[in-house]
Amino acid sequence: MPQVKRWYTGFYYRGNPQDLINQISEQVQRQNLSKIIPLLRVEKGAKPRKEFCFFLAIENCQVGELPTELQASLLKLSCFQRPITGNRGFTYEQIKPMVGVAHDVRDYTSPIPYELRQNLSAENPFELTELHSINHSDADWVKSSQNSDRFLYWLSTLGNGSWESFQKSCNALQLQEPKRILRRLRLLGHLESSLDGSKWSAAPSSFVKINSNNTEFILCGQRSMNLLKQLEEYGIVASITHQPRGEAPPCIQLVVNNPDAIANNFPIINAGEVSTRLAQILPDIATWQQNLRNMPVIVPSRWEWKHFDGDDFEICGIPHETGMYQMCDENRNLRYTLFYNQNTNTWHQGDWYGLRFLALYYHGASCQAHYNFATKCLAIPVKQRWPELYERALVLASGQLPTYQGNWLLYQNVSGEVAHQLSQKLNVKYEEALICA
Repeated sequence: MPQVKRWYTGFYYRGNPQDLINQISEQVQRQNLSKIIPLLRVEKGAKPRKEFCFFLAIENCQVGELPTELQASLLKLSCFQRPITGNRGFTYEQIKPMVGVAHDVRDYTSPIPYELRQNLSAENPFELTELHSINHSDADWVKSSQNSDRFLYWLSTLGNGSWESFQKSCNALQLQEPKRILRRLRLLGHLESSLDGSKWSAAPSSFVKINSNNTEFILCGQRSMNLLKQLEEYGIVASITHQPRGEAPPCIQLVVNNPDAIANNFPIINAGEVSTRLAQILPDIATWQQNLRNMPVIVPSRWEWKHFDGDDFEICGIPHETGMYQMCDENRNLRYTLFYNQNTNTWHQGDWYGLRFLALYYHGASCQAHYNFATKCLAIPVKQRWPELYERALVLASGQLPTYQGNWLLYQNVSGEVAHQLSQKLNVKYEEALICA
């Protein structure tokens, strides 16, 4: 017997959201369609007299195929005149970022109340702004480093959680800018997060090789005081070094002569040369763009927009040009930073620096990287910071976040092969130069 599946079909509408919910609920009951349409979802922040999206949940055996009885009755109503095209059927995961609570249309006599959201929150881990070099006193960054270390121990104990729990933990330790902290922990291989940023999880404890020619490794992933004590007693902890500006947990460097013995005696994974492997398997920029998270339900006319012009965001009309945009509410409060593809008429979400890099690529900017073979240092302009996964390959070459030197970001211990491979994949102009002193 064919399996019944739940999927969503979407529509644009202008009017009162609560009236729409009541009208559809009443008709579903009158026409006895509750077995086909169990619920309705309305776009977050929908307001009377403003255009918004809504979605009907459909339960049948064929995704994208509207039942005949539905087409002949309910869909004749005026509120269904403007379907969202370009997708045969949406999954809940696709529309989840845009919709609010479910409205059970089967219970018309006692409908779930619709609450207007007056304040749209921009609190999601993708929303960053450009970070420039920050000057801290030695005392400040040492304290920050210690708090970051405690934070990683705490996250390791929790194992996983929500973005909200991550924020609360940062606040408890007086750690500023949780979004940047999450990004740094991902760069260093300590955490991973879900595609939409709503969940995080600690990576398993692992030792990562940072130099092909000797026995140098760094400790990534979960940490505990007990594990560190055991490693010190085993005699393989070579150094514990603060991160630049103390903005992340210290780098623990190990000297491991027999990786298999360590993996057998401790709850640690031998991850090998992650930097080299990432450089080999990461796609080129075009394929990376194709894999960005799709935001299928964006109604441009409902929002105010700012366009990234290659240097800053400028107020603009409804987007028509490929590029990076800030989507704001009527009060200019930021909701999302997105990338618009004119050719496919699609919207995409990703890490902030990655979207900016992609916008520069489409603007025809001459992105560059300079490499010094003598010092194994790669220099990238601050305003051309790479997408996160590619930057992670650079960071895991040393276990250290980049340092700032003027308008440059400096990455240490990067092999020439890794630097060249990644530059080619990102269409970056690669040069050998003595930028790093």
